[in-house]
Amino acid sequence: MKQAAVLGHPVGHSKSPVLHRTAYELLGAALSYEAIDLQPAQCAEHVARLRQGNWAGCSVTMPLKDAFVPLMDEVSTRVRQLGALNTIVVREDGSLYGENTDIDGLVQALADFSMTSTDRAMILGSGNTSLAALQASALIGVKHVTLVVRSAQRSGRAVELATELGMVPVVHEISAITEELAEQLRQLPLVFSTLPPRAGDDWVPAVGSGTGILLDVAYDPWPSRLASSWQGQVISGLHMLVHQAVEQVRLFASEAWDEQRRVDVTNAMYDSLGLLRHQ
Repeated sequence: MKQAAVLGHPVGHSKSPVLHRTAYELLGAALSYEAIDLQPAQCAEHVARLRQGNWAGCSVTMPLKDAFVPLMDEVSTRVRQLGALNTIVVREDGSLYGENTDIDGLVQALADFSMTSTDRAMILGSGNTSLAALQASALIGVKHVTLVVRSAQRSGRAVELATELGMVPVVHEISAITEELAEQLRQLPLVFSTLPPRAGDDWVPAVGSGTGILLDVAYDPWPSRLASSWQGQVISGLHMLVHQAVEQVRLFASEAWDEQRRVDVTNAMYDSLGLLRHQ
């Protein structure tokens, strides 16, 4: 029996154990999965345990997504670009590989709602998750991306990555959005809110009530004030959570994984949360 776990602080509320255990049971994979509360200062110590124990891998959540990156033996191109990982794979030789499946989670969640291609998108926020949203945007063909942020000075990395990915970024500070501009933004076909829970409540007058698809990565409390005000289709962060976990299961349980059963695994994980999958 190999071990896997979700790492973060706090982590007691994580839905990852339910998702992963459901998948491993369905696949018949000999894998245990638990939640481990870990602070950034404890990352190096945990990495030593991963190298020595019978580990398959770890899911990584806040505030550890960037803390583990320098401790990996190898990271994916995505992780290099984002400076953040959400997945640690323990290879057979004990070496550690860092990946970021948040991008897959975003792309697949959108696909469930028939959003597979668009040339324009808006991203609310400029933290680590906004960088994953930029990657996802590039994958579905976005060419023009609007970044709405509290501080333009702190959006440099997002602007840099958008440009690196071949997109044209435009930055607006939330405090400077006029009613005329807000009306234009509400017409955009796709909006990612990468803001923490409740952080976007006071943004609703400026960017709420849009008519396109809103993917709000927050899911607790739900619906967010932004989601409640939205006129178009709304996707909660739980959809992203399930799909990014499916990719982690594929990596952790590689011997038991059967690509033809991806739909079964995904649907079972949705059922484990009492969530209806939109297809």
